[in-house]
Amino acid sequence: MAQPEPMAKRSMACSQGVVGAVDRLSALPDGLIHTVFSFLPAPEVVRTCLLSRRWRSLWRSAPCINLDMHDFGIPVDFATKLLLFHDNTSSLGEFRLSSRIYNQRHVDQWIRRGIEYCPSVLKILILNFPRFKFPPIVGSNFCHLKTLHLRKVDLGSHFAGLLCSNCPVVEDLELTSCDFSGNSSQGITSSSLKNLALVYCLNSTDYSLVITVPSLANLRLIYGCYKSGISLCKMDSLVKAEIDVAEYETTLPQHSQRELLCNLYNVTSLKLVGFEVEGMLNEESDKFPIFHNMRTLDLHSCFLDDYELYEKLLALGSFLCSVPCLEKLILKCCMISHMDLFVSVKSSILSSDSDWEIERKNITLRRQDGKTFQCPKLKLIEVIYKHDINHQLIELLWSLGRSLPDASIKLKKI
Repeated sequence: MAQPEPMAKRSMACSQGVVGAVDRLSALPDGLIHTVFSFLPAPEVVRTCLLSRRWRSLWRSAPCINLDMHDFGIPVDFATKLLLFHDNTSSLGEFRLSSRIYNQRHVDQWIRRGIEYCPSVLKILILNFPRFKFPPIVGSNFCHLKTLHLRKVDLGSHFAGLLCSNCPVVEDLELTSCDFSGNSSQGITSSSLKNLALVYCLNSTDYSLVITVPSLANLRLIYGCYKSGISLCKMDSLVKAEIDVAEYETTLPQHSQRELLCNLYNVTSLKLVGFEVEGMLNEESDKFPIFHNMRTLDLHSCFLDDYELYEKLLALGSFLCSVPCLEKLILKCCMISHMDLFVSVKSSILSSDSDWEIERKNITLRRQDGKTFQCPKLKLIEVIYKHDINHQLIELLWSLGRSLPDASIKLKKI
């Protein structure tokens, strides 16, 4: 067995090793170091200048600036000086600002300075009210912009023109709780945009918000308040869409729900939240499109109005007649309203469950013209529910199973 080295000898070897050690951090290429910087908040990036002589100026050329004024709680001068001394010889990869407004002038100055670096990704997240007024920007600074995310920003009257004329390569636009304001018509017009999300936004103008995006592939629209409505135009490339009207401040008229659906005829996957019976009825079949490409339909909290279950099933069948290639149908918390639940709780107290075993009602899906509904390519129906006290869910499953015998039915309780 080998004898252990004397302590003094090992200590000397360790000491020599430290003296002759290689600075592997400083040996890393600039590109890799900048990648590491992209995961750090701005103060940590600047502090790396203390690591070695080579690192003193690396932070100035970092392709990502992440200013989170909520997290690191340092003097405002830090953000101002960081943006002032950052290297402006090349375009910025990403500029991200997260702030609770306490000085409009400072936030305005930071945004203007960040945009001057012509970023390809711009994310401005204002975390409280009032909404920050988006400053007028020199259009050429958006020539490289591909991703734009804004939260709680007053877009003013110039945003529509800026997006249309000065963002030639933008592909991803996400607006959350933003306000389309001003005295003129507002819209989103882009020939390059592929992903669009409007989440709880407002249109406080007297004009309809017109969205014209011929290359759009993905649309997510969660209604806020659009008092003059929304007009979807040229959606020929749309593949996936989510339309949520459940939290709309005033109930979206059912004819408006129908108009929205008619503009989504090319999608392969569609999610609808909060739609009502008449909004999905295609009584005038010549005016309702055929969704030839749709393979997946996800209905969440739909058909919760005061119609009978039979009428709700008719509305579902009426719409599905326009989806000949549907393969998967998801019904999540649909058909049974809160009032139904209240009534069913009361009735369950007055009667025993054994009454249900006596006879089942025969409910079938039928076309408006009286013919039995068929959906030949439908393979899976997924029903997700919370309650089924008065057995309406069982009636729904039974009628779906009889009308669509080739489809498997998967039941899940949440």
